[in-house]
Parts: sequence; structure tokens; C-alpha cells
Amino acid sequence: MKKKMIAFVLCLVCLVSVVSFAGAEEVQEDYLAGISGTYVELFPEMAKEEYRQLWLDAAAPLVGEEYAEDATDLLLSMCMAEIYGDEATQAYENDPESMRFDCYFLGGVAQFVMDGDVITGLNAEGNEVFSHSYHTIDVDCDEDFLFYQTDDADAGQFTYFAFSPDTMETTYHLEFRYAEDVEDLMSWFEGSYAYWNAAAIAADYTDEIMADVISLFVTENLSDEEA
Repeated sequence: MKKKMIAFVLCLVCLVSVVSFAGAEEVQEDYLAGISGTYVELFPEMAKEEYRQLWLDAAAPLVGEEYAEDATDLLLSMCMAEIYGDEATQAYENDPESMRFDCYFLGGVAQFVMDGDVITGLNAEGNEVFSHSYHTIDVDCDEDFLFYQTDDADAGQFTYFAFSPDTMETTYHLEFRYAEDVEDLMSWFEGSYAYWNAAAIAADYTDEIMADVISLFVTENLSDEEA
């Protein structure tokens, strides 16, 4: 079962790619304004012990009660790697079955604050790491990303953002990537940010929202494991 689940999870890349929701071209215009709020890393929140039973309840009907614990641990681990870029590429070339994604925030950011066209990053102490206004740009990319750029010359790693068209209202989370060079955002598996994709949830999420995102994640990733 483990090998099947690994292949299935990696095929989906990270969290969820819910094809039933609007594509990037449909939400481009108002996307950034529509996700205003403060966000924290998704997976450390999902992995809290208080939510463990939600995972088991969602996984058991799909893989059986005897495999629910293992399935939960595997799904969480697949998105909580601590390497990315060249280090990850080399590691996974040497051991393909160890392939995972780093879904943490990079650049010393603990929280993202979206406010209209302004994106701000705060560190763990609540101090500002960066703050810039962004505008949409057209990028020829095979992935269904919404691309944004700031014109501020000192933005560095936060010059470009690429968002998947997720929202708290549709998939109960956000997924995005950011980099100094837009070319680094074009591939999941190559370049300086290979095997990295930030996943976020609203800082003021409710237990109901957490239950929804766990259920969605488990269902999307384990449905093919059902006997």
C-alpha cells in the first residue's frame, strides 16, 4: 500500500489540485484582493495532535481502519520535508522512494498578510520581513498559476509570487511559491525551488475549517486506495 500511496500523492504534487474549481484564467483579476487575511503554515496546524482523530475518521473508510494511522503519517510526511532545490533533487535521485515536498514558508516568514494588492511577511516575533505591492503578470507556464510581481527593487526572494487558484472558500487553504527569478517558479521538480510549495491556512481558522481541509486532502489523495 505504501508504494501506491507515495505514487498517488506525488502525482498530485502536494495538497490538492481540485479541477472542479475555477481555473487561473477565471480568477486572475480579483484573486489577490479576494484572499485578504493573515495566513500561517498549513501542515504544522494540520499535524496537531488535537486533529489526529479527524485524519483517522477521514482515512479509515478509504484504506481501512488498520491502515488509517499509517496513511495519516504518510500523508503528513509527504508535505513536511525540510529540503528543497538542488539538495532535494540530489537526494531524490539517489532514493526516489524518499521523495517528498517541503510545504513550509521560506525566507524567515512565519505569517503572510494579504491586504488588497499588498503582501507582507512577518517573522515569528511579528516583525516585518518584507512588504510590497504586487500586480499581475502574464507568464507562459504549463502549471495553473496566477503570477504576481512587485516593482520594488529591493524585494529579493519576494519579487515574484505564483499562486494556485485556491481560496479559503473553495479548498480551505492557499498554495503558492515565491522567488527572485520567475524562472525558478516554473517547475515543481527542477531549479532552486524544486520540491517546494508553500501551503497556508487562515490564522483564524475554525475547527470546522480544519475538518474540511483534512477531509478534502485525505479524500483527494487516498480515494484510489479504497479497496
